[in-house]
Amino acid sequence: MSSAESQGRTAPEGDRSEQGAYGRLLVVVGFDGSEPAFRALDAAQRLVLGRVGSIEVVYVAHLSVGASMSSEAQVELNKDFDDAEAEFAKAVSAYMEGHEQRWRFQRRDGPIAHELLAVADELRRDYGEEATVIIIVGSAVQTYHHVVGSVPVSLVRHAKYPIVVVP
Repeated sequence: MSSAESQGRTAPEGDRSEQGAYGRLLVVVGFDGSEPAFRALDAAQRLVLGRVGSIEVVYVAHLSVGASMSSEAQVELNKDFDDAEAEFAKAVSAYMEGHEQRWRFQRRDGPIAHELLAVADELRRDYGEEATVIIIVGSAVQTYHHVVGSVPVSLVRHAKYPIVVVP
């Protein structure tokens, strides 16, 4: 968990207990700062409106497969990831302000689809089988993602939870 995780508002104390988990909606939103990611936040807000539940906004810092670099370059890349995390946390906070209070922001490091599924698994473990977990992501922005594969395609391929892909 990161330092930015605490920047989001959280549900009331005791929210992760099994009591009252029935009917709880837990929405994991993949966030990368793109327009589709903001539309995914909108969809998540509409889903939890009037329901017991919360939104887990997740930025995944991901290094491309096969990338090799010097230790100095890795330090610089980590700084870039930290800067993106702070920027995204601030953007999500501003966007959610006045709309939805039951959300948290966190950063994960690793393959994007894998980390989003890991967050969903953790929520399921914390809240129990009675809770409904949904993952929402924006559609792929880059054309090459449609050829080589995208996060939404990978999530659907390994789906344990309902996946919503927002255009």
